[in-house]
Amino acid sequence: MLNLLYEIYTDSYDITPKRDKTQQELYEKLCTEWEKVQRLFGDEFVNHIFNIQGELEDWQSFYYYRQGFRLGAQLMMEVFTSATE
Repeated sequence: MLNLLYEIYTDSYDITPKRDKTQQELYEKLCTEWEKVQRLFGDEFVNHIFNIQGELEDWQSFYYYRQGFRLGAQLMMEVFTSATE
């Protein structure tokens, strides 16, 4: 069994989500469609779209991280305040 705390401590924890079979199939289909778009509109257009999408994903990731942190803090406050009552 993996020790999550040790992996985080040693900075060896891999946060990258693993794709299941269905996700991998969908990813391959998406890549095929992007190749069609690239042939039709060119590299510059596709790179521009990917850059915008990357920025959006960065902001979404930060939002989810912030919300998760807030949830964790609220849970800890709940634990500490209920323990003192």
